[in-house]
Amino acid sequence: MHLVSSLDLRVFQFLNGFAGNWFLDRIASYEEADNLLKGGLFLAMYVYLWFRIGPDQEKRRRAIIAILAATFLTLVLCRTIADLVPFRVRPMFDRTVTHHPYAFPITPNQEDWNSFPSDSAGYFFALAFGLAQLWRRYSLLIMMYVAVWVCLPRAFFGAHYLSDLVVGAAIGIGMVWASLGSGWLRSGLATHVLRFIDARPGIFYACAFLVCFEMAAVFADIRSIGRGLLRASLVHPHHRELFYALLIASAALIGSVTIVIYVVLRLRHRHQLPGAWRRTA
Repeated sequence: MHLVSSLDLRVFQFLNGFAGNWFLDRIASYEEADNLLKGGLFLAMYVYLWFRIGPDQEKRRRAIIAILAATFLTLVLCRTIADLVPFRVRPMFDRTVTHHPYAFPITPNQEDWNSFPSDSAGYFFALAFGLAQLWRRYSLLIMMYVAVWVCLPRAFFGAHYLSDLVVGAAIGIGMVWASLGSGWLRSGLATHVLRFIDARPGIFYACAFLVCFEMAAVFADIRSIGRGLLRASLVHPHHRELFYALLIASAALIGSVTIVIYVVLRLRHRHQLPGAWRRTA
């Protein structure tokens, strides 16, 4: 661990040594803040592959469902690990680490969460690895794009150390690799989703648009709401237990309502759709 920490510090100091160059700072700042060429680009590619006509369209759609499910599981796993392991301060917030000044003021827009592991690296490497499996001829280009365009600026500005990014990337790649080999995700879950699309395409694609919108924006709206609620709980420490109780209760309520809606729609489909579909369902 000492060797890893020493390497992390050396890599950060090396990258931070380029700070102060107006052009490099601007490019890195744009890469870090822009969602169009990160989440937007990846989701656009998945939408294209989803609708592309071909004999393998159903197989491709099953793989996409498994990949997106694994991407969400990657975020959950990264956050769980971050809550269980000892807290690691992000380099940008660590006053014991030497920082060279940038060419213009940098305002960190990062949650003061555990730096290890990087859920951003896990998220984008999960999307990239899944896309590389569907588009093998561009696999190396896709993976290099995430490493340079997404992860390098985060190391440059001190959002993460190198090991944070490497472990996050390994989690994302591992989860997608496991999901593509999972018979349940590609057969069980995907089968139910595809049947629901055939039965209620309007409902599915309306919900899919909202999900893709948030994924392309890296859940900026949801994170903003969560950040505001968390800050409100910290302002009033004596209300913190009530805040967490309300948060858990809200999650349970949303989950229960979602299950009820799903069951009602499924029962309704069984009564309204042709008998052949009911027998296959």
